[in-house]
Amino acid sequence: GVPVRGKSGQQTPAVSAGKTRGTFLIELFREQFDFIDSWLAERADRNQLTTIADPGPVTWPTAGQRNLVIGRDIAVELGHPDDASVAFIAWGASSGERRGGRIYRVGPDLPASQGQRRPFGKVVMIRGCGFDADNTYGRYRQLEAVRYAIDLQGYMMRAVSQANREWSRVSQAALENGFSFAVLGGALIAAYTAIEWVDRADVLFGTSSRADVMALRRLAERVRKVTAAMNKMSEEMNFDCESCSYADVCGDVAGLRAMRKAMEKRDA
Repeated sequence: GVPVRGKSGQQTPAVSAGKTRGTFLIELFREQFDFIDSWLAERADRNQLTTIADPGPVTWPTAGQRNLVIGRDIAVELGHPDDASVAFIAWGASSGERRGGRIYRVGPDLPASQGQRRPFGKVVMIRGCGFDADNTYGRYRQLEAVRYAIDLQGYMMRAVSQANREWSRVSQAALENGFSFAVLGGALIAAYTAIEWVDRADVLFGTSSRADVMALRRLAERVRKVTAAMNKMSEEMNFDCESCSYADVCGDVAGLRAMRKAMEKRDA
């Protein structure tokens, strides 16, 4: 992958998944990882990238799933339905990375966005070990569950759609108490790396412009198709490629073909 330079000028590791020989999972999202490497490198060259390496433990209080941020209490709104929004998870095999994570931000942080609606991009990049054709779908469901389990006081996930969008709000009190993408990203990294087979979780936040967020939209659509194909194979146990609406995706992605073969053997 392409090394990325943050505002500090120090070279940081690229986010792409390890190219481990024989690991079919790399084929699921190689395009996404490579594009994000390039996208981040371009913004680093323009001094538009802020990087937080290994943010450490998050001490922000939880809300007990009672996060209601409405009316005058709204300080920042991210990914409103009238604005650009994209959110997805991509994963790949580890290649010896040390445990932890990194936060990338392109665009203003939350304190600098007070009183605004911002376009919102959120991409979580997971590196893990021990993936195979049998356990990949279950692990995908495990990763998805983390997305809904984040519980931070003053941060409300207003809506999550099946179209890889996310709409959330931050309260005035949370901003006054120091809530930022470092807190949100740190909580995500801690939650994902608490899973025993996850080695790293890197998080990208984009709030710079509609154009920047929409540049990630094509990647999100590809992720949606890959995960929809996994859902269809796993839940419907339908292996008739000729009648499947995702045949073109499976034809391009070697990892999906390996999963289909493994499921066919298991179902035989």
